[in-house]
Amino acid sequence: MNDKITILVIDDEIVSRYTIEATLESEDYTLVSAENGKQALEKIEVIMPDLVLLDVMMPGMNGFEVCRRLRTYPHLANLPIIMVTAWDEPVARARCLEMGATEVICKPFNHNELNAIVSKFTQSHNNQNA
Repeated sequence: MNDKITILVIDDEIVSRYTIEATLESEDYTLVSAENGKQALEKIEVIMPDLVLLDVMMPGMNGFEVCRRLRTYPHLANLPIIMVTAWDEPVARARCLEMGATEVICKPFNHNELNAIVSKFTQSHNNQNA
């Protein structure tokens, strides 16, 4: 049984994906990336991540729609989804939460903040599997 936590990073910008992955690489996570919403929805059923980091603004299917769709699957109802947005407005944060996000973090994010938020959700995962 693999106890390693799997995180799906969904962002259309390679620099953003790399920044997130570089921030989290010191932890013992399995990091999987998707470049867009369609790819994310395809990958999520195969890898069944423990946590999702989801960009809001992406071409095609935006993060709001991805989050909304993920929440329609009963087996993903409790999946932590952290939406990552450059849109630092209360209305954007509220919309993320309305679509089903568990947490919202703004770009550019502080690396310590991202680690703390991810750690909060991965700790609860570890406690459930203990």
